[in-house]
Amino acid sequence: MKLPRRAAGIIVLSAAAVTCPLVARAATTTLYVDKTASGCSDSGPGTATTPYCTVVKGVSKLAAGVTLYIGNGTYTETVKPAVSGTSGAPITITNWPGRHPVLAPASYGANISSRAYITLSGLTFTGTRYDGVYVSGSHDVTVSGNTVSGAGQPVSGKTAYGISVRGSTASVVSGNNVHDNFGTGILLTSGSTGILVDGNSASFNAEGFRRNANGINVISPGNTVLRNVTHDNEDSGIQFYTGGNNNLATLNVTYNNGDHGIDDLNVTGGRLIGNTVYRNCTTGINVEGTSGNYQVLNNVAVDNAVYPAYKGISCSRRAGNIGIWDSAPSSTTVDHNLVWLTRSGKLYAFGTTYTSLAAMQAATHQEAHGVQADPQFVAAASWNLRLTGGSAAIDRADSGASGEQSTDLDGNPRVDDPGTTDTYAEGPRRYDDLGAYEYQP
Repeated sequence: MKLPRRAAGIIVLSAAAVTCPLVARAATTTLYVDKTASGCSDSGPGTATTPYCTVVKGVSKLAAGVTLYIGNGTYTETVKPAVSGTSGAPITITNWPGRHPVLAPASYGANISSRAYITLSGLTFTGTRYDGVYVSGSHDVTVSGNTVSGAGQPVSGKTAYGISVRGSTASVVSGNNVHDNFGTGILLTSGSTGILVDGNSASFNAEGFRRNANGINVISPGNTVLRNVTHDNEDSGIQFYTGGNNNLATLNVTYNNGDHGIDDLNVTGGRLIGNTVYRNCTTGINVEGTSGNYQVLNNVAVDNAVYPAYKGISCSRRAGNIGIWDSAPSSTTVDHNLVWLTRSGKLYAFGTTYTSLAAMQAATHQEAHGVQADPQFVAAASWNLRLTGGSAAIDRADSGASGEQSTDLDGNPRVDDPGTTDTYAEGPRRYDDLGAYEYQP
């Protein structure tokens, strides 16, 4: 071995004495696909000037830290990454800015299985045979800002989900428009946990041959369903089903669905905080079966189970704006909720049904800070369920409730309305409003 030479007190290492480690890195950080570009080529460099022609080719070139931009055209290919990103160098698959790609393959629209640190955004998936976006056995995956429609067929055994997350963790489904699928819009199942479902719209999802498709269906524990709007779905707007324990639903708006606004069946430890639930076919907020240990606080529930909803379905099942049934009453807390009917019907259920809040309070000693009053929506007929001045929902919530948010569905801050006394409010902020929207005086 050659020893270092010494010169003027400085050790100088010869090239032979030093071995520099090689650092693997992607050759480029951006790739492009656009089948409509005249110069596209799958044997080319995948640059903005010479993009690939096919999604499969673009996806095959992905590596940690790379963004794949997909341009105009309809692609009958599945987005199926073969590699993962890293926490410091995630992979992004998205639309080429200003362009509008459509993915319409015969299989899945996107299949992200056993992968990590991948973002899928800005794409349109339509008419897929299987789920529009399928995420399985993965973590740190973000599905954001996509439009998903037409998944599956209205035939038994051929239905599909708009977006499904299965056996995955620490992931986000946000800002998607999931509509007119032949099955539930968004599904969390197979033990998926730590999933944030935030700011999505899920509407007009239906199997077509039976009442079964939900806007959002959660069959896994420990997830958050936040700031979503679900409406005109064949079954419930949001459903927590057996296995969906200890989930939080807050600041959601759900209306005109064919069953409940928010349904909880055989689940425990749930929190339903600050949602607006309007004119659904049956009980607006429903907790039943073996469910228990629920917190139902700060919600607005109006005109549920008294009007036909989705496609005029007759609503002859369980009634009430809020219904706590079966084994649920003994361990469930309800308080700070506003309920209201514009026609006669069952207003509330807590073990048994009541036609007035006062009767329910006297019989159960629950809902001490609740109110039976017109919420004074801005325009209920056009589904604008924000509050107007003078609403009994203003400055009435418990801001200390677990899961209560410091901003509303629109991102507006909590503000104190000077025209409202805060007599019934509780918590560190004595001016949070009930429901998903904060009145801005």
